Amino acid sequence: MTYVLGLAVLVVWGMIIYRIFAAVNANDDDSATPMVNPVKEAYNDFSIPKDTTHLLLNYRDPFGLVRQKDTARFIPSRISTRTPVLGVKPMDWSFIRYSGYMLNPATKKLIALVSVNGQNITLSEGQTKNEVKLIKNLRDSIKVSFEGKTKFIGIK
Repeated sequence: MTYVLGLAVLVVWGMIIYRIFAAVNANDDDSATPMVNPVKEAYNDFSIPKDTTHLLLNYRDPFGLVRQKDTARFIPSRISTRTPVLGVKPMDWSFIRYSGYMLNPATKKLIALVSVNGQNITLSEGQTKNEVKLIKNLRDSIKVSFEGKTKFIGIK
């Protein structure tokens, strides 16, 4: 039995070695025929392909429909015509800063911490100090009135 199995191993390895040599020697046969190199055109990455698309300009112009309004001469109906709009300068509200709020545990009301010209004051809704009146406290911003004008000021 050992001789039969040894013979089978030799046959299998013989077939493997034969196929390897056959594959290696198969390329040697092509060397007898001359190899023809076809002429290839060089690939140009920078060539611009021909444009085949066309723009359809049959839509309306979205920027030409509404003319820009001159806001310097616009007078809203809520402003009196006796007050010249061009002479009114916008008010600088930077002197008022909203720092935060506190909750009064006894009355359950919010007290705003406001800085007016660097002076810290506390205001509750409806109170006036330094000509600044707190109209509404919304926790993230306050609505104040100064010299007849009102503005929302956000927390800093």
